[in-house]
Amino acid sequence: MVKKSKPHDRVIRAELLFTPLLILLPFIVGVALIYDWLTRDFFTNQLELTSELIHGIIIIIGNLMFDIPFLNSLKEAIEKK
Repeated sequence: MVKKSKPHDRVIRAELLFTPLLILLPFIVGVALIYDWLTRDFFTNQLELTSELIHGIIIIIGNLMFDIPFLNSLKEAIEKK
């Protein structure tokens, strides 16, 4: 007998599948931008252009501000289940 799942269960399952993508992809992009700034600007003493550093920091901070509440709500939804 196949157990029928509720729509809420399907949403939680979809969120669980997308969680690694939502967390890792912006973090990797932010780290790549900071690494690019380090290798091209900082190590060559051309500190006039810091846009890669600023964008990388903004992406990482924004990602953390979004991910912490997202993970907490996902954890609460799983515990209610």
